[in-house]
Amino acid sequence: MSGQKVKTGISLIYRNIRIYRLVMNLLYLGRYRQRFKDITNVLEQKDKDIVELCFGDILIAEYCKESARRWVGYDINEVFVNHALDHGHNAVSTDILALESLPEADALIFAGSLYHFNKNMLKIWQLMTSCAPKIILSEPIKNITSIKNFVGKIGARATTVQDGAEAFRFDRNSLIEMLDCYKETYNFTYEIVSEKKDILIIINERHQHRHSGL
Repeated sequence: MSGQKVKTGISLIYRNIRIYRLVMNLLYLGRYRQRFKDITNVLEQKDKDIVELCFGDILIAEYCKESARRWVGYDINEVFVNHALDHGHNAVSTDILALESLPEADALIFAGSLYHFNKNMLKIWQLMTSCAPKIILSEPIKNITSIKNFVGKIGARATTVQDGAEAFRFDRNSLIEMLDCYKETYNFTYEIVSEKKDILIIINERHQHRHSGL
């Protein structure tokens, strides 16, 4: 991994990919990789250009490479970006909220991080829906962060990028309520694929989306 300096204030779990994987595997009760397999399973043959926001790990990037797809990932964490770059993936270190647009793609993947943007949802939805006609959203809805024991404390830390509390979390009702609120504004339909610790949802634009590739 590149020896680039990590921004101060970042949670310890996000400073090392091995620690991150260990903690996430604990939180997902050994099914951490299955979480990503569930996501890649809903990619269709026609989904060749993939954008992933807040990608964290490179498991989806590796799948895209193996399946001859083009992947670009965005993350604010330089440790994750450097890890992706070191493995030959097209990763960009940036604050997503600072972007004016994203490259057009066949599918956009957003896994486990939407809650971070609770105060900036309009900007996030504008970026996502202008990027791709298909959005694959995977968001935790069965959170353990409120459990007052060791695992609960780990969960709270693992879901907070910067030092300090992030009180907001989606549950099933609040996430569906948001989708129902935005589906007319951003002209999409959605399908719930599965509900485990994370809810997996496919969002499709109602009309054909222009495409120029990455």
